[in-house]
Amino acid sequence: ANDIFIFNEVIGHLGLLELPIKGRSYTWSNMQDNPLLEQLDSFFTSANWITCYPSTQVLP
Repeated sequence: ANDIFIFNEVIGHLGLLELPIKGRSYTWSNMQDNPLLEQLDSFFTSANWITCYPSTQVLP
C-alpha cells in the first residue's frame, strides 16, 4: 500500500483535523531566484482540543 494512503487513513480513523498555518501558505523554499515553495509541515489536533482551545494557532 502507498504510505501516504496509510497516513491519510490513520488521520481519518483518529478523527484528526489539520490546523492551518497563519500568514503563510508554504513552509519550505529552495531559496533560488525563482523559488520552489512547498508546504512540508502539517499540524493536526482533535476536535476536543479545538473546542477547549478555540484560538489555537500555528505560526510560521
